[in-house]
Amino acid sequence: MRLSNSAFRRKLSLVAAAAFVGALASPSAFAADSAADASNARYLKDRADCEAGRTAEDRTTCLKEAGAAQEERKRHRLDNSGTPQQNAIERCNVLFAKDKVDCLARVQGPTSPNQSVTTSGSVAGGGVIKETTTTTPGAIIVVPLTPVPSATLPASAAAH
Repeated sequence: MRLSNSAFRRKLSLVAAAAFVGALASPSAFAADSAADASNARYLKDRADCEAGRTAEDRTTCLKEAGAAQEERKRHRLDNSGTPQQNAIERCNVLFAKDKVDCLARVQGPTSPNQSVTTSGSVAGGGVIKETTTTTPGAIIVVPLTPVPSATLPASAAAH
């Protein structure tokens, strides 16, 4: 079957248009594929870490968390942007002013000479505990001590 010139041109233009659309779509398709590949690679690494015992969790919990993280990555709801310190500061920012000062001291270190922060525990041991101590000088109160006359004391106390 032989095509006329006009039919040949129409088919050729359709093939060219399809190739052009495919070329436009392919970068985003490649980007989606590479994002999916990166997500799968991360999941496989997380699973391998669980299987090898390179985490602080037991194997069952670790595998469950790896699967949950993979699902959140697929839904584009897993956000690991920012540093741990930035994330901690954001959590402090929602507190009342008095509590926020202590929280920020635990995250960033003491901000005044009357503050100290102590750290104990470990992640592997179940958690790191940071305690902030703020020393606040109080008003000096003088309580005069007056001698009590022995006549007002009980007989047993007066004898000693």
